[in-house]
Amino acid sequence: MIAEPALADAAHRAAPDMGGRPCVDLAFARDAAGRTYLGRQYVGYPVHVGRALHVDGSAPDLCVVYLQSVSGGLFEHERLAGRIEVGQGARAHVATPASTIVHAMQGGSAVQRMRLVAQPGALLEYMPAPLILFPGSHMVSDTEVTLAEGALVVVADSFLPHDPKGGQGCFARIESAMTIRDAQGQLLARECMRIDGAGWLAGGAGANAGLRMHGSLWLLGSPAEGELLQTLRALPVPAGELAGASLLPNGAGIVFRALAGDAVGLDRLMHAAWSAARTHHTGHAPALRRR
Repeated sequence: MIAEPALADAAHRAAPDMGGRPCVDLAFARDAAGRTYLGRQYVGYPVHVGRALHVDGSAPDLCVVYLQSVSGGLFEHERLAGRIEVGQGARAHVATPASTIVHAMQGGSAVQRMRLVAQPGALLEYMPAPLILFPGSHMVSDTEVTLAEGALVVVADSFLPHDPKGGQGCFARIESAMTIRDAQGQLLARECMRIDGAGWLAGGAGANAGLRMHGSLWLLGSPAEGELLQTLRALPVPAGELAGASLLPNGAGIVFRALAGDAVGLDRLMHAAWSAARTHHTGHAPALRRR
């Protein structure tokens, strides 16, 4: 992992302003009874938006939407953009029903930009399943979150290297940027990450210790963040896996990291952290069925 100041804008430079309307544009609102609904949606290729659901038994007002790819994954030279906004007091959970494959490339990259906006008192959980990085793939991910007063945003960002031929082929590179701003546009925190596949799979990238499955869970705008931080640091971590949590600057929230040897182990760590955060925020663990 590389996070030096000289590389701080690497992912931003690699992810150009794509202009035009994003392929996913969703807006959630709260009705008079306090239930969240999908008030606006625009969807273009290669995304399909599933029906708005209210299936979390611990939060019946929470609106759940799944985004599904109809193209079979991400391909070289694709430039995708999305925007999700949750209105004042509304609560939404947006996820994908399965992982997204990032296919092999010939020197180019795939770029995905996501803009997340949470109005005062809103809760947005944006939790796509991990990216599956095929040999030769180069993925650039750029996420920007805007937090209003009292808003909470949870973002999952994870990847799994995989060689479908069963060999030791590795992805070329993954670049990821996370930017957090307040409602006035003031920068609260920004992180950029660049990982080269050969070093990652060789176990020589930072402290990954040969663990190939990587996950980050961003818990943004969290009140009483010190208490949640201690809860996350106390989560049980199976032998051979790694996890930790750190405070973000300017009261932006917390980032939880996990490293595992397989997809099942990573899913368990990420789910435990998400469950702890939901319980901390609302008093109830999520009752959504796990993928």
